[in-house]
Amino acid sequence: MSVGRTTNFPAAYMLVHKDNLLLFVLRTHTGFMDGRYSLPAGRVEPAEAFRAAAIRETLEEVGLTVKPENTKYVYTQHRYQNDTTIWVDVFFEAEAWSGTPVNASPEEHGEIAWFPIDALPADKLMDYQLAGIQGFLRGQNYGEFNWPIR
Repeated sequence: MSVGRTTNFPAAYMLVHKDNLLLFVLRTHTGFMDGRYSLPAGRVEPAEAFRAAAIRETLEEVGLTVKPENTKYVYTQHRYQNDTTIWVDVFFEAEAWSGTPVNASPEEHGEIAWFPIDALPADKLMDYQLAGIQGFLRGQNYGEFNWPIR
């Protein structure tokens, strides 16, 4: 059996909540899981840390400014896509922010929406993000998603 190489792609997510609600964007025109709701999130850019990426994506997608000291790391998920493509998903929570949430990326998102954290619409959310949110809500800080049984 030969050992191949795997590429791990970093992605960052921000849980923005008020009261008992979480903020999501409806993906449209992206070519990936359009019609599903996503947390403010995206790939980590070259020479960018996970926290900085989550903060940047929150500003770009929902127009909120979050200071690094107002974020809290909450969860990491190791996600299998295929044998050569693996994702490392790191979730943060915005404990405070400035601004009013808006759809700041209308070219990629149809709307923003708040959903009750204790009654998330599983059929409308990106499945791997839902798994990460559920892991966080269970008090875990690490999880694995979609790994094949070998």
